[in-house]
Amino acid sequence: MSTEIKTYLINGKEVWVGNLYKINGKKQSEPIRFYIRPLNQNDAPSMGALSADIYKNLRTGEECFIHRHTQQYFYDVFQNPQTFYNGVFVGGQLVGMSYLKICRNRMELEDELPNAKFDFFAASRNKGKNLVASLGADSVLPAYRGNALNSIMINYRIKQAERMGCTDCTSIIDRKNKWNMSPYFGNRFNLFATATDPSDGGQISLLHKPVGHNTVLSCFKPRIALPYERLDIIDRLLAKGFIGIEFNKEREEVLFAHSFYYQEKENFSDNFIFRRTYVCAKGRI
Repeated sequence: MSTEIKTYLINGKEVWVGNLYKINGKKQSEPIRFYIRPLNQNDAPSMGALSADIYKNLRTGEECFIHRHTQQYFYDVFQNPQTFYNGVFVGGQLVGMSYLKICRNRMELEDELPNAKFDFFAASRNKGKNLVASLGADSVLPAYRGNALNSIMINYRIKQAERMGCTDCTSIIDRKNKWNMSPYFGNRFNLFATATDPSDGGQISLLHKPVGHNTVLSCFKPRIALPYERLDIIDRLLAKGFIGIEFNKEREEVLFAHSFYYQEKENFSDNFIFRRTYVCAKGRI
C-alpha cells in the first residue's frame, strides 16, 4: 500500500483511514483524507451513482469487463447475507467500492470462479474446514485513480476474510484487464488457471490467495516472464504447473514460477508443502 493506514473499530465495524495524494493524476499540495467502511442498504443510491459514473468514463478495452448496475440492483444485493460491499469515501462522496462474497461449497464458488478445476473444498484441505471469500466489483472513480485504492480495498477484504474464518480468497480478472493485475499480484494472489466466462464468453484469469500464508514455490524450476497478452504461451505454461506470481507494470509482463500447490497432492504431505521455504532461481525467455 502506498499510504499509511490507521484502523478503527466503529459500531463493531472496522474502518480504515488514510490519505490521498493525487486527484485527476495531479499531485496535491495537501493530502486528502479518505476512509473505507462496510456499505449498507442506505448506501445503495450512492453505489448506483458511482456505477453509472464509472461506466460513463470507461477506458478503451474496459467495455468487456465493466458492468453498469442500478440503484435497485444494489438494494437487492443487501438481501444476500453472504455478500459484503465495502466503500471508499472522500468526505461524504463514495469514490470506490468492491465486494466480498462468502462461498461455502463448490456450487456457490462456481458462480464466482467459473470453470475452476481445482477443488478448494476437498476434505483433505484445511482439515475440511474450507470457506472461500470471492473478491470482485473493484471500482474507483477516474479522478481518484493513481492512489492505490484498489490495492488497499483488496487488502481490506483479505483482512475481512480472515476475521470471518475464511481459508482462501479468490477473484477473476478479464485477460485484457492490465489495470487490475498489479493490485492483485501485489497482494500475493496467484494466477493459477484461465477459463472462459460463461456470462459473456470473455477470457478470464482465475486468481487465488491462501489466507494466512503464501503459496510455496518449487525450487528446481526457473522463473519465466511473459507479456500478459501472450495467452497461448501462458496457457501452456499453466498446464505445466506454473503460476503467475507478479506483474511488471512497466513491461506489462507476468512473472511465472512453478508450484505443486494446485496439483494433486497425494504424494505430498500438507505439512511439508506449507512449512518448507524454497528459493527459486530467476530466469527469462
